[in-house]
Order: sequence, then structure tokens, then C-alpha cells
Amino acid sequence: MLNLLAKVRSRGLVITKVISKSVLRGKEFFGGLLLGLMVLFIHPQDVLASTASPYKPEKQKPINAEAKQHDRKELLRNLGLPGRKPKYEININLDSFLKDRNLKPLMRSKFVPTILSPKDISKYRVIFLLQKEGDWRTADKIIYSLEDTILLGHVLAQRYLHPTKYRTSYKEFKIWLDKYYDHPEAVRIYRLAIKRRPKNWKMPKAPAAFSREYKKRATIVRRSKEYARTKKLSKTGRIEMRRLERRLRFFLRKGWTLAYKKLLSDKRLLKLFHPYQLDAARARLAAGYFAAGRDNWALNWAEKAIDRSGQYLPEAHWVAGLAAWRLGNYRKSLTSFEAVSESKYVSSWLLSAGAFWAARSAMKIGKPELYTKYLRSAANFPRTFYGILASYLLGVIPEFDWSSPDYNKKSMRVLANQPGGRRAISLIQVGQDKLAERVLKILFSDSNPELAGAMLAIADRAEMPSLAMRLSSMLVASGKKLLDSTTYPAPGVIGTGSQKIDRELMLAIIRQESEFNPGAKSPRGARGLMQLMPGTASFVGRDRRFRGSRRDRLFDPETNLELGHRYIKILLNEKYIRGNLFKMMVAWNAGPGNLIKWNKSVNYGKDPLLFIESIPSKETRIFVERVMTNYWIYRARFGKPQYSLESVLSGGWPVYKSTKTIKVKDMKVGFVN
Repeated sequence: MLNLLAKVRSRGLVITKVISKSVLRGKEFFGGLLLGLMVLFIHPQDVLASTASPYKPEKQKPINAEAKQHDRKELLRNLGLPGRKPKYEININLDSFLKDRNLKPLMRSKFVPTILSPKDISKYRVIFLLQKEGDWRTADKIIYSLEDTILLGHVLAQRYLHPTKYRTSYKEFKIWLDKYYDHPEAVRIYRLAIKRRPKNWKMPKAPAAFSREYKKRATIVRRSKEYARTKKLSKTGRIEMRRLERRLRFFLRKGWTLAYKKLLSDKRLLKLFHPYQLDAARARLAAGYFAAGRDNWALNWAEKAIDRSGQYLPEAHWVAGLAAWRLGNYRKSLTSFEAVSESKYVSSWLLSAGAFWAARSAMKIGKPELYTKYLRSAANFPRTFYGILASYLLGVIPEFDWSSPDYNKKSMRVLANQPGGRRAISLIQVGQDKLAERVLKILFSDSNPELAGAMLAIADRAEMPSLAMRLSSMLVASGKKLLDSTTYPAPGVIGTGSQKIDRELMLAIIRQESEFNPGAKSPRGARGLMQLMPGTASFVGRDRRFRGSRRDRLFDPETNLELGHRYIKILLNEKYIRGNLFKMMVAWNAGPGNLIKWNKSVNYGKDPLLFIESIPSKETRIFVERVMTNYWIYRARFGKPQYSLESVLSGGWPVYKSTKTIKVKDMKVGFVN
């Protein structure tokens, strides 16, 4: 009997089926029990014969090439690739495909480590292009033929985040986050996944903790100590406070100083704003009055802000100093500019400006000892507009470090063995420099600066100036030495010809406008290396199609440089500019119409430096100073005479003089599509 029970227990599945069927049909408990006892007296073989399907031995899969290929396809699915292998053959010539889209072979330096094979490089380039166009089937076919799937996470992210041609399910998002949560696209995908998560589904895996992004211009700017106090308010109060701040900015942008002043006395605003916020708003009103030429009002409102929050508001002292200067009160201007140069809450640009104007004020009231003191203070920041002017006034030529970053083979090997480093190098190999930069930002911003130095060496030698600038910022922010060769990159420029151009001026504008990114696009629609507006390109190129069908041609470096070169020549030859670099920069940034208007309305007393500071547009003031600083530093790099700088130091206007020329088509900007 025990043996029989053992045999029946070994076939427990049969008993379970019988009893469960009895219960499901509504039999009474005892009926089910009786049926179970009857089964005990049935021979086990009879039970198996009546219920079990015939046994088929499992075939062993041979280990051969086909099995490996199957495992590989399974691996691709496990990596998150949608499980829909194309069942048809797609014959595509990768080289012809790239050539048809005007994409040249990638010219990478021998110093860039090799991760991907030449075939995979071409395949990835085509995949990214196909997915941009929404051709998923062809892209899938090429994906299944990849030898190295290291960039598959980025490929799928491009697909899942396509704005119009792909609708991603929550399941796809969840699988992607499980595999690639450390990718830079993870934050955006996670947010979308949360919105599309069905009820009762598990939460997706959260992205890795990303550190804060580094500042774009940390390499040449001393970060100012921030002081921004606000009152502790309820949620409703915070919403109302932000609404009032937006109204104030709108009024100031429109130049409606009266409406701005009335709003400052509003009871609701006085209740919600912290005293510092109110004084900062008063300082901005003072700046608005100065731009409008009302110097007495500007000085009055600036002093109101200074009385209570002067130590936290160097901008208020700055406006007070400029207003006092235009009023001829040089003792007051000296006091205000001194406060700017000694503030703890000021950037290097404003600090050097305050010190330089303090030196000018000291000379006006006959204090040469203070003149030298403040010039030296400004000269401590030779990579700023007033800093480089102060250095040359003191007869001290700034020392820039034009040496290349060290190429350490050991660091390169360590970098290539890091998962993020391998992906970054692979992205560089396939021309995805911007995405490689984002990967490196996550990998190195708060961790190992030595590895970031290794990648900086690669970027410098492979002529990737945009990436080199940002990596240099990361290193300086971590306490490493500043290298001017990567902070002010100069991609290979050779040749001469009939179409002439000053490379230093072109590099200066490109560095400020796009930071050497040919794919840059501003919110207003400016495109390419020199950030040309479609309307400007249409005028300069005499082709209306730049406003419409050909506007994306402005992302092509050669086209953009050619049109930018022509536009510079047009502006320099205008009768209201006549080679004046300050005015040319104003016209470039704000338009010729604004230049003509400001040239007539601004009170600058034939002082070129006061003309810059009196320009009503803050964006234009910053642009002029940044580009002129870039221009002088690039001329120092190439050992060119500083004619325009010397002219400014003597109290005159900087007049453009070209000393070396190149052909636009021979100007290599170090970028690939």
C-alpha cells in the first residue's frame, strides 16, 4: 500500500487535476474525497495512460554558429531592443548612404583610442540618421548586424524620444531604464515613463544621481558668491511672488520705468518681497534709468538700494558709479567703483570693470597712487575685457599657457576600460560629440579629473574644440590648471586665396556665439557656428530660400562661415561703422537699426568705453566685451600686433586691420556631421 501511495504521489499532478475538477464542478467535499480514494486503487500506469501525453525526449541543441547567432539575437532583445526582427532582406550600401546625405568620412586623430570597428562606425552613423528620419525597419535590420552593441542604449533613447514618428509604451520605457539608467537620457525618459505608467504597474527604475552641470564659462570667470534671500511663504504666496517678479522683468524689458516704479510701491509686493529682493529690484530700475539717460534718477534709485543692501548688491554700486561719472561727480564714482572691486558677491568680469573704472576716476581727481593700485587689481583677471586692458596699460603682457594637454597612455587605457569612458570614445568615433560630452559630464564632473584630462587630450588632438572647451571647464572647476590652448581653441586654419578673412576675428565671434558647435540653434532661430538668422543669411546670400527650405543649410560649417564672412565685410564697410570694431559688434548682435538709434541717443561724450556701458541692451554689452576679449587673446596666441587694443588704450575707437588672411573653404573647424 505504501509503495502504491509513493507511486501515486509521484504522479501528484494527476490527483490534483482530478480533485480540482471535482471541486470546480460543485461536488460536495465527501464526494471529492471518495473520488480521491478511488484513484488510490487504480494502477498508476492506467492513470498515466489515460491522462498524460506521450513523452518526447528533449533534443539537445548543437553548439554551432547558428546557435551562437540565436544567442546573440536573444542578447539584443535582453538589452532592450524591440522583439521584431525584420523578416526580409535589406540591401544597403553604408558608404553610399552616407555619401548621398553629404556626410564625409570621419577624420579622427590617431590619438583617439579605437573601440568600434570601421564597419560598426559606419553602421551606427547610418542608424542614427535612419532613426532621425523615422525609418525603424531599416534601422532594426542594421542593428541586428552590429558586432558591438555598446551604443544600443543611446540608439534606443533616440528612438523612444523621437518627437513625432514613434510612440513609446510604458513597458519599453521600463525595460530601457532597467538596462540604461546611468545614461544621460535617463532623466527625460524617467519623467515620460512616470506620466505613461498604467495603474497597478511597478514604478520604473530611477535614473542614477547626476551631479550638477558645470558652468559653461567656469574656465575664465571667478564665480561670484551668491546672496539671494527670499521670505518663507506659502505655496500661494510663492506663486504670487513669482508672478510679480515676471511683471517687473516685463516692464523693464519694455522700458516702462513708470509702471515698474508704481509696481514697486504695491502693498502686495512689499508684503511678499524680502528686503534684499526689493533692493535688487530698485537697482534694476536704476539701471533702466541710466540706459534711458536719466542719470540723476539712476543715482537716486541706486543709492536707495545701497542704503540697506549695498554689501550684497555690487550691481547697484556699478550703476551709481556710471551715473556719477556721466554727471561729472568723479569722487562719488570712485567711491562706488571701489565698492564694486572690493565686493565678495561679484564675478571676475564685474570686479575687473569696477577696478578699471576706479582707476579712471582716481586719475580724474588727481590720485595717481590709487590709479596704479586699481589697475593692478583689474590686471589680476587678464581673460576679462577690462583685465586685459589694465595689463597692457601697466606694460605687462599677460602670460597665457598655449601648451597642449598631456597625453598619458596609462590614463587612456583606464579611460577605455571604464563603461562610460568606452561609450564616450565610441560616440566620438561615430560623430556624436555632443552626446559624448553629456556622458563625460555624468562620469567625470564629480569624480576622477585625471580621466577627464585624458579625454581632454583626445579632444584637443582630434580637433573637437567644443568638447575641449567644456572638458577644460570641468577640470578648472575641480582645481586643475587652466590651459588656454583648450579654453581658446584654434582648429587648424591654413591657406590663402581670393576670399580673405581674419581668422582671429572669426574665431572670436564663433567662440562667443556657438562655442564651436556647428549644430547650435538659439531660441530666436539663429543657426550654426556664427549664429546667423535666416533673414540675415537671405540678405547676405541673396537667396530667399534661406528663410525657408534652405535654412538648415546654415548648420553646414562651410556655408555658415562663408555667409558670416560676407556679413562682417558688409558691416565693416557701412558708413556708420567704417571699420569700428565696437560698433560692428553692436550691429552684429543687435542689428544695424539699433546701432544707428543708439549712436544718436546714447550720451557717451565721445568716450568709447562709456559708449559700451551706455548701450541699453545688457546682452549686447556683454557680447561686445566678450568678443573683443576673445579677439585680443587670439591675436596674442598667434603673435599678432594689438592695433585695436592699443587704440582703445589711447582713448580712441578700435579700428579693424587685417594682417593675415585665409580662404573660407580652407578653414577647418574640427567638426564632423
